[in-house]
Amino acid sequence: MLNILRYFPKEIAEQIMEYDLSNLEEIRIRTNCPIILKFSIEEKIIQYNPNQEELLKILQLLCDNSIYSYQNQICNRIHYSRRRT
Repeated sequence: MLNILRYFPKEIAEQIMEYDLSNLEEIRIRTNCPIILKFSIEEKIIQYNPNQEELLKILQLLCDNSIYSYQNQICNRIHYSRRRT
């Protein structure tokens, strides 16, 4: 699980590392909103509100600095998520 933290800016990774991540299922990060860690039986709210630049940095790291090459996958995932709600 600690491998995923390499995709986050240091400030965010440090906040997340304060928790036991063994049952972590999802990390929810939105601009100017608290970070939510979703575990199998509960959610933890981290009182850290990432800014737009930090989210862009995460996206760039996840896409190996080539957001364009992942554009279709990202758009398809967003479309699928909206249909489920």
